[in-house]
Amino acid sequence: MSSPSRKRKAISLETKYEILKEIEKGGRPKKEIAANFSILPNTLSTIIKNKDDIIKNYESLNLSPQRKRHRSVSHQNVDDALLEWFKEKRKDNLPLSGPILLQKADELAKKLSDSSFKGNTGWLDRFKNRHGIVCRTINSESGFVDPQITEDWKEKLGHIIKSYQPCDIFNADETGLFYKLLPEKTLQLKGEDCHGGKRSKERLTVMVSSNMDGSEKLKLLVIRKYENPRCFKGVKSLPVTYKSNKKAWMTSCIFAQWLKDLDRKFTREKRKVLLFIDNCAAHPKIENLKSISLKFFPPNTTSKLQLMDQGIIHNLKVKYRHRLINYMLEVRIQIFSLHFL
Repeated sequence: MSSPSRKRKAISLETKYEILKEIEKGGRPKKEIAANFSILPNTLSTIIKNKDDIIKNYESLNLSPQRKRHRSVSHQNVDDALLEWFKEKRKDNLPLSGPILLQKADELAKKLSDSSFKGNTGWLDRFKNRHGIVCRTINSESGFVDPQITEDWKEKLGHIIKSYQPCDIFNADETGLFYKLLPEKTLQLKGEDCHGGKRSKERLTVMVSSNMDGSEKLKLLVIRKYENPRCFKGVKSLPVTYKSNKKAWMTSCIFAQWLKDLDRKFTREKRKVLLFIDNCAAHPKIENLKSISLKFFPPNTTSKLQLMDQGIIHNLKVKYRHRLINYMLEVRIQIFSLHFL
């Protein structure tokens, strides 16, 4: 009885490069390296044999590090020229699409006198797969942040925070919350129409603040349009600090009052606190604070330096949306139960 054939294992370009670097270090037998990467000794020999091509392809950045097989490319001259053009245009933050790449590939083929080249979606898909090109939503803010400004700030940061304990270093940022907005995706049975009601655009502003070691989260500051909304009738206390504004936005007056109240809180606790905040018109510099030292991020660097934007605010919204869905499900169940009592 013949033994079952062994399933072939494809290895990415990045992994092959790591294997070669491990071999260059020396000190370990090749058999041990092969076992560590879960490959056969003859596979390791093949990788060593193709060492020059692997290093060249990895370090040239012309192929995606996750690519597992390297096949010869037809019309290599067009491929190389288009990739260089693509890199240049993305450095200038120009938005590029598939049709634009195909059009440019045809132009380059004519310039290179490659009359046999025929650009189509299949060739484009292979080109994108070879070089790890993916589609992403443009972040209009982070692309215009001067890297030198952020690097200078990071160098100064150690000196700024050195006299404070992590529990006394705070960061605050506000965000818009469409508090009635339901998810736009759902599970449903095949063949059924997927539709829903009009998407709610009712918004409020939430100020989120926490200290460096995560041991203290300040009470949320919530800003809505109405000073005394009907839903507050009979409510004696709120788990948040509530303010109102005609457009439900943060204003310099609201910010100043919030900061002064926070300063009195830390004064009672006999604490000296460092607070990082965005540099914008709604965040004026407040004088005569007793316990809070206010430090502004450099202008127009929020997307790179604002700590709350590094996943904290996103998690807050995800958890809020989860609770909103659970609340709606509970209400529907209660209504259904009352209907059949």
